[in-house]
Amino acid sequence: MNTRQSKQSGMGLRRLILLVCAVMLVLAGVPIKAYADTEKEVVRVGYYENEIFQEGAEDGKVKKGYAYEYYRKLSEYTGWEYEYVYGDFGDLYQMLLDGKIDFLAGLAWKEDRSKVIGYPDAEMGNESYYLVKCDEKTEITPDPSTLSGCRIGVLDSAMLDVLKQYLNEHNVNAEVVTYSDYKDLFQAFDSHEVDVLAAESDGAYGREHSEVLTVFGTSDYYLCVNINRPDLLAELNSAQAMLAAEEPNYLNSLRDKYYSVSVTALAFSQAEREWMSEHTTLQVGYLENYLPYSDTDDKGEVTGIVKDMVPAVLDAVGMQNVKVTYSGYVNYDDMIAAVSSGKIDVAFPVGGGLYYSEESGIYQSNPVSSANAELVYKGDFSEMTTKHFAVNENNRLQYYFVQTNYPDAEITFYPSTDECLRAVLDGKAGCATLNGLRANDILRNRKYKDLSLYQSSYSDVRCFGVEIGNEGLLKLLNRGIKVLGENYAQSISYRYTSGLYSYGFIDFVFEHMALVGTIILIIVLIIVFFLVHDVRRTKKQVEEKEKARRDLEATNVELAESQKALSDALAVAEHANRAKTEFLNNMSHDIRTPMNAIVGFTGLATTNIDNREQVLDYLGKISVSSQHLLSLINDVLDMSRIESGKVTIEETDVHLPEMINDLRTIIHSNIASKQLELFIDTQDVISCG
Repeated sequence: MNTRQSKQSGMGLRRLILLVCAVMLVLAGVPIKAYADTEKEVVRVGYYENEIFQEGAEDGKVKKGYAYEYYRKLSEYTGWEYEYVYGDFGDLYQMLLDGKIDFLAGLAWKEDRSKVIGYPDAEMGNESYYLVKCDEKTEITPDPSTLSGCRIGVLDSAMLDVLKQYLNEHNVNAEVVTYSDYKDLFQAFDSHEVDVLAAESDGAYGREHSEVLTVFGTSDYYLCVNINRPDLLAELNSAQAMLAAEEPNYLNSLRDKYYSVSVTALAFSQAEREWMSEHTTLQVGYLENYLPYSDTDDKGEVTGIVKDMVPAVLDAVGMQNVKVTYSGYVNYDDMIAAVSSGKIDVAFPVGGGLYYSEESGIYQSNPVSSANAELVYKGDFSEMTTKHFAVNENNRLQYYFVQTNYPDAEITFYPSTDECLRAVLDGKAGCATLNGLRANDILRNRKYKDLSLYQSSYSDVRCFGVEIGNEGLLKLLNRGIKVLGENYAQSISYRYTSGLYSYGFIDFVFEHMALVGTIILIIVLIIVFFLVHDVRRTKKQVEEKEKARRDLEATNVELAESQKALSDALAVAEHANRAKTEFLNNMSHDIRTPMNAIVGFTGLATTNIDNREQVLDYLGKISVSSQHLLSLINDVLDMSRIESGKVTIEETDVHLPEMINDLRTIIHSNIASKQLELFIDTQDVISCG
């Protein structure tokens, strides 16, 4: 117990007091920076390059790392805006002393430093100091005496004093080479300028061909403040206290995020190296019918998380050349027995806690997945529900869980998980237990619709299992699991959960009854709409056809009437035409008669030209015939006037005997040419004058 321990004890008490105050402030609703100015406060942070811890120590480079994320988290409580000042660790430490920067991260507590820089009450992290050698240097072993004569590289920091103290305690005469920057230190180790690297577990990324020798010290490290800025130190203390109150696991999660592949992750121990040198294959046994963890598919091949997890673990620790074979087991006890007999190297999944693992003769790896167990029940959940469990006799993990957490419960074994759930449905058991990654998807099956889930408060972890004594393989598995992270298995489980339930059309209908009912109603309404529309359209078509028929009949009547009218008109026209024809025939005959008389008498006059009296008589007869011809022509013209509607009737007195005599004169020549005689008796004809 020294001054440093007293200092840490005092810091612990102050942290507790600050934590209580922070909780009271949260409950009272008082903001942590109620006293601060509303404007953003710019603080200067020394930023040096250090793998994983903080990277991007140049203008324009992307910043990331443990310390950088820690700065951003503190800003959520303080409102600080950062100005980053770049340099190597030694130069930045001097700038902190000179007041040219306000903060510098990664400083271990030292009594002489506490007088010149400000330490907050809470550390920003903690680390172990490791001695790491190149795996080629077989002469160097975990025995401290083998370090004599070696060159040991170390950062010029608090770790230097711890290293010297370790070497003095073990009487090791080694050459200690100091470096002011991590980059130069790691380069010296990689290039074999130094034989051994003194490294912080949190300060060095996993390096190939390296082997951890031993831990030579541990230390907390702090985000330190310039001694002349007590205001910043007070704000930092308040922010750290608030962070611890609101997110008590923040530092652990930050450490897991960034240091799962630290220098110790890939620096293999002697036991690990021996296992790797002796094995080129890895035989994995897995439990069937246990998706998403493991199962055998329709083709007889392994499936589930184990299919992805094992190669990923081997890849994470650089064992890509190891050939993996798989064997499936229906019964958990058979799988564990195969581990004990050497038939398989590793079993998955195993669980049930350390006691049952010891009873089974196996080591459990770090958890591959962890989820609260689900209790499956029917009806209302009560204390009586957990008095009787249905347990799958082929899955000993369920039995271990019930025995550990419900030791007084009655257990009835059934041959499968399905039979266990049916027992709960039938009231033969109060409940059954299901792993948290399996429960929801199993109960999606419609046959389990009357079952409910109750999340227990007990964690149900799943691990790899290896035979007790197989230290090398166990450590390799643990390293790989750490590198992959605690959420890896859960993040890939969704790929295999579909195999836990059968989801068909009937399931969809029952699960979405309201939606299906709505769709059916819409379809019915659409059908009714189209039926009504079709009836209306048919009715309209019938009406249109009837109207068309009536219109057609009316048109036919009109057409018949028109045809009759046309027929009548045609008959009238034909009659008129025949009348005209007859008239013209008659008229031509009538015209020919006076013309013949004129021609005949003209010829006689010519013959008797010297007989004046005879010629005069002929001329007189020609004149009568001419007048008759003119009369006929006028009659023809009158007929034309009648047709054109311009006829006029003229009444004229005639001397009938004279007219008859003229007619005889006109037709006499025709009669004579035919050697006929014409007698006209006008004795009883009385002329009215």
